[in-house]
Amino acid sequence: MVVLIGQLLAVIFTLLTAQGNIDTWQSLGLFSISIQWVLLMSVGTLCLLRPSLAGLPDIYAGLISLVIILTATFIFTYISIVYFYGLYFDPTELVQRRFFMKNMIIAGLIGSVMLRYFYLQQQYRKQLTLETSARLDALQARIRPHFLFNSMNVIASLTRIDPKTAETAIEDLSDLIRATLDNKKELIPLSIEVENGKKYLSIEKLRLGERLKIDWEIAEGCLELLVPPLSVQPLLENAVYHGIQMLPEGGVVDVEVKLKNKMLCITVSNPKLEKSKHKGHGIALNNISQRLEVLFHGRASLERIDDDNLYTAIMNIPADLSYRSEH
Repeated sequence: MVVLIGQLLAVIFTLLTAQGNIDTWQSLGLFSISIQWVLLMSVGTLCLLRPSLAGLPDIYAGLISLVIILTATFIFTYISIVYFYGLYFDPTELVQRRFFMKNMIIAGLIGSVMLRYFYLQQQYRKQLTLETSARLDALQARIRPHFLFNSMNVIASLTRIDPKTAETAIEDLSDLIRATLDNKKELIPLSIEVENGKKYLSIEKLRLGERLKIDWEIAEGCLELLVPPLSVQPLLENAVYHGIQMLPEGGVVDVEVKLKNKMLCITVSNPKLEKSKHKGHGIALNNISQRLEVLFHGRASLERIDDDNLYTAIMNIPADLSYRSEH
């Protein structure tokens, strides 16, 4: 980005100073060399000093960065006077002094604008990360009331007729709530997400009975890969709440997990009514999409295919992160 900006500035300066007796291409070459040399020297120095600058307040880090840009400009201006023009450096000489002042002012103005741009970009990313973290916390801290109430009613009805099943359901519900509330990691192994998803489905199956059927198809090696917490379970919840629950005869939730083009592809599809009265697919899925964007910076995606009788959610996550590699 810095190289492209520098070259754009070189073109602008060439056009602004173009005269009939000056070769335009030679002028462009001189401007390009000058600007790129200063920019690359400044960026290289800033990269080396990044650990030290990161610990300083923003205002001090910005001032030091501007001083570095001006220092690089001063050094290059000195080199160009002594070696390119073959002149003896004399700060009292009017032409040299003006040349120095012009370069320093231009570098100061352009450097300040660029530093301000990068600062605003950093603040925007930080704000987006905080907002996404807050959404994640909100998602982790919430279980749909209807699911919780329905689960408790089912468990209450089972306590007398089937205490063992009721006990298992209580354990699954407590594990699911604990995973929802306590997990603060950005990424967890897919195996944990699948386990939580199966516990959720086992509770829903107590309520829906034979109307709810699940077909799992997980390719070998996928369970070790890392995914955001609460990324699979909401897909299953949508499939049950907006699909299976609305159908009198029920249906099958198909879950397919595979590797495709170095991406972990998780597909959840469910039958649905042609004109469903429930319009809630977007809330949880938009939340997942935003978290994928922040965590993977455009490398992950969540696709939705809404046909007449079938709804499909396809989540693609980079497969280069694994539980084994992280530990």
